[in-house]
Parts: sequence; C-alpha cells; structure tokens
Amino acid sequence: MATTTEDVGAKPPRIVIQTLQDLHAHEQEILQRIVGVRNGGALFLIHPFQLLADVGVDLSETTKTQILDLEPSLSTSSTVAYAAFKNSGEQQHVTVTLHGLFRRG
Repeated sequence: MATTTEDVGAKPPRIVIQTLQDLHAHEQEILQRIVGVRNGGALFLIHPFQLLADVGVDLSETTKTQILDLEPSLSTSSTVAYAAFKNSGEQQHVTVTLHGLFRRG
C-alpha cells in the first residue's frame, strides 16, 4: 500500500527544484514546512541550503548557483553553526518570520 502525506507520521514528499522559477512556484509550501521546524526562520538565516534539505527540498546545482548569484554571501554559510544551533534543541527567545525565501532576480 502506498504511503500518503495523510498517513500518521508520514513525511511530506520531497520537493525537487530544478530552477529558481520552480523554487518561487513552491515558495508558500516550503515556507509552511519551515514554520513547522523549531527555530526554522533562524536556521534559514544560518544556512538556508541545509534547512531546505532538512525540510525535504532538493535544490539542483543550477538552482543553488542561481541563488548564489543573487546572494553571494551565502557561499560562506557554516554547516557547523547550523548543526550546533539545530542540535541545541532550545527554543530561542527571538522569532524570525520569513515572508519569502530569496529575492527575485
């Protein structure tokens, strides 16, 4: 029997993103997934690519390149800082609310 997203404990299907336009088309669904993660907004600020992978979004290398062209500072994001913050398990006192993922080119 196939597993659906309605099954108890089922993870939502992965979202495969081939282009920046695909990312924008799925932006609201992705934002909803991020809201469901403890400190999701803050984790996004620390390492957006890692958080997207953690919430089931597979970015193509083309999409990553397109994002880095818009936001070159993301190339220095630290997976160590991301893991430390995520694994702390503590709810932060500052809430980061995302209204979109990346600026449009």
